[in-house]
Amino acid sequence: MLRIVLNYRRGGVVYRQSGKLMAVEKLHTVGIIGIGNMGSAIAKGLCAPDSSFDIAYYDVDQVKAKTLHEAIGGCLCANVQEIAAQSEIVILALKPDVIISFVREHRASFPGKPVVSIAAGIALAAIEEALGGGAAVRVMPNTPALVGKGMSVISPGLRCGAGTIELVEKIFSFLGRTMVLPEKLMDAVTAVSGCGPAYAFTMIQAMADAGVKLGIPRDKAIILAAQTLAGAAEMALSSHSGPIELRGMVTSPGGSTIEAVHCLERAGFAGILIDAIEAAAKKSEKLGGKKS
Repeated sequence: MLRIVLNYRRGGVVYRQSGKLMAVEKLHTVGIIGIGNMGSAIAKGLCAPDSSFDIAYYDVDQVKAKTLHEAIGGCLCANVQEIAAQSEIVILALKPDVIISFVREHRASFPGKPVVSIAAGIALAAIEEALGGGAAVRVMPNTPALVGKGMSVISPGLRCGAGTIELVEKIFSFLGRTMVLPEKLMDAVTAVSGCGPAYAFTMIQAMADAGVKLGIPRDKAIILAAQTLAGAAEMALSSHSGPIELRGMVTSPGGSTIEAVHCLERAGFAGILIDAIEAAAKKSEKLGGKKS
């Protein structure tokens, strides 16, 4: 009996098909150190059915690590040396106040391996110095990555080749959208997309409060507000029209929408939001040790 096995590649993934069976051949192992909200989101994203990645992970809180292992599998490592030995690239999902000391302590474990930092405000130069000259990549994800709708901005260090950048883009594409920008824009990125979910949640809360004031039950008002923002965001991402043109599609002459937009403009809504984002960028600069 002849059995034919077909291998083919689609979207960076190798599929192995034999008869009706299909499996994904894993091409890379990604190590994740620190499995808090973002670290666990990365791990879960890389366990997607069409992922070409194996994962290994480690956290000082072994109870939390074992809980994640029971949920998604992968390789649960006992220490930093083990995860570094198994991984092609290592993601440090650590807090800004500990990442540099951690890298200095363990840099001998990462010879020749690209290291990805998601710590806000920590410059590539500081990470590269702590590594002793190794390749580093800085990534600013945001919390919607927890539901696969994140925005991750990637800034590669000078020692990163095109292959490393492509690999990091593929990893974070499992959490949502990705974009590559120079590090000099990272404080602005932090203010716009890193902090951005908080602005959206504040608007959802205000819209829901308005709905409640007008008689809508709160649980229904939150759904109305959140789904409206989600749908509007999808339109903005998929349309060739700009936000003002899209707003015009809703704004009929003499209607309710223009009355509401007038109130927002009179209160300085756009200016307040711009001021808030500028303040967030300045705070990010300060936290990173820069002078504004």
